[in-house]
Amino acid sequence: MSGSPDQYFSTTLAKGLSILRLFDRDHTRLTLSQISGQCGLNKTSAYRLVNTLVSLGYLQKHPQSKVLRLGINALVLGHNFLQGLELLQTVKPLIDETFSKWQMTIDTTLLSGLSLVALYRREAPGTIFFRHPLVSHDLHARAMGKAVLANLSDNRREEVLEKMVLTPHTPNTITDQEVLLAELETTRARGYAVNSEEFFMGLGAIGAPLMNFQSGEVIGAVSFDFALGEQTLDGIVRSHSAVLVKMADDLSNIMTIAEN
Repeated sequence: MSGSPDQYFSTTLAKGLSILRLFDRDHTRLTLSQISGQCGLNKTSAYRLVNTLVSLGYLQKHPQSKVLRLGINALVLGHNFLQGLELLQTVKPLIDETFSKWQMTIDTTLLSGLSLVALYRREAPGTIFFRHPLVSHDLHARAMGKAVLANLSDNRREEVLEKMVLTPHTPNTITDQEVLLAELETTRARGYAVNSEEFFMGLGAIGAPLMNFQSGEVIGAVSFDFALGEQTLDGIVRSHSAVLVKMADDLSNIMTIAEN
């Protein structure tokens, strides 16, 4: 026994999981060479790990092209994780109740590093369809993202913004850091963020932060999404911002208790 805190760490398992993490919304199919290069593995090691994952059903290999994609067991694992997530079961009743009363599309996410991970979504009839990501990286272009950024500590927000690329998604996306900082100050003061076609044309949203009241840290966000062709942003703010902020506060209380 070496006494090292890493003595029970399995590098083989870590390498296998690093391969699975390569697959996301924008990278659904990868070659062995791409996996080898992106994971820093030699071809032999990559081949062994990939074929093990294929044998276990976590990856699928095309018989002719040999291109790889996630297998059914990876999808089952992710589904089972979400369904069994205690936090999801805790917040779901309140979200469902709010959805039934207001018939607004509701999104909830959790903060993970510089990304937002989808927790639970209720979609109202007539919602604009777009490829809604499991993991959102462009926090500056989303109501939930701006709600989170606005409620980080000053030092943490500065660190995050230094690493962020303010990628334009529409002509309305804020790509100037000074403009974004001013927007975040306004967001923090009023308690919610607004988004008018900054990520997807025709889509508006208002978002509020989810907080751990014990630690004082922001842990995620909730938003109401709507089609701007049917409703105006000002109208939604007048009719629903107080509802959203109250819901975010109630969810934060639930999540604070669940995390402690």
